[in-house]
Amino acid sequence: MIDHMGIASMFDLAGKVALVTGGAVGLGKASGLALAAAGATVVLADDEARTARLTDVSQTVSARALDVTDPVAIKALVSGVIAERGGGDILVNGAVEYHNRPLLEVTVEEWDHVQAVNLRSAFLATQAVIPSMQARGGGRIINLTTIGSVHPVLNGNGAYSAARAGLNQFTRNCALDFARDNITTNAVLPGAILTEAISPDFKRTGPGTDPARHLGGSGKPEDVAGLVLLLAGPAGRYINGQLIAVDGGFLVS
Repeated sequence: MIDHMGIASMFDLAGKVALVTGGAVGLGKASGLALAAAGATVVLADDEARTARLTDVSQTVSARALDVTDPVAIKALVSGVIAERGGGDILVNGAVEYHNRPLLEVTVEEWDHVQAVNLRSAFLATQAVIPSMQARGGGRIINLTTIGSVHPVLNGNGAYSAARAGLNQFTRNCALDFARDNITTNAVLPGAILTEAISPDFKRTGPGTDPARHLGGSGKPEDVAGLVLLLAGPAGRYINGQLIAVDGGFLVS
């Protein structure tokens, strides 16, 4: 029988080092702070302007500026964190570039930028941190994508949802490739979660705008952070290669 202390230990991240990209705002920030509350040492990486405004730094939470479209910068940051903190145990790929434009208006440059932020950055960060996880006997990789990656939700989301669909499949392949190393890889698919990263002037059309299809209205970043915490710790050790929606029931409505 599991006692209260046993339950606490299932979510204990003491001694773990976590890196969160896109960590200065929204889902990334909420996830990083949840990991820190569970005992992890957390590095929140985001663009320079966002990290400069981050006020939740502490002894266990630090902020680093990062251009996730720069492969050299990603590799340098991950290597630096591993060297400074003694390794890497948890990676949350939360970097995001929301993009909503009619397909016929999307330029090649826009398309490539959206892919670089929402898909390529996760590949680069994962590739950089895996060797440390292997050396430390395991790790947790958690990719934040979207329910729009498995079901059309908003009009004009072609570039964004395509990148996130790619990240879903990348998640599954990493789960297969690194299970032998005790490294789990899972994706969290948020639905209508309101964060400060989304402009209130961002006009949307499509089924995702129907409030009747979301349980209790829009979600909060903490709704996603709770699942990230589960996947990152001992309680999530047997969950691997999964795409888990946090959408208030939208996908089944």
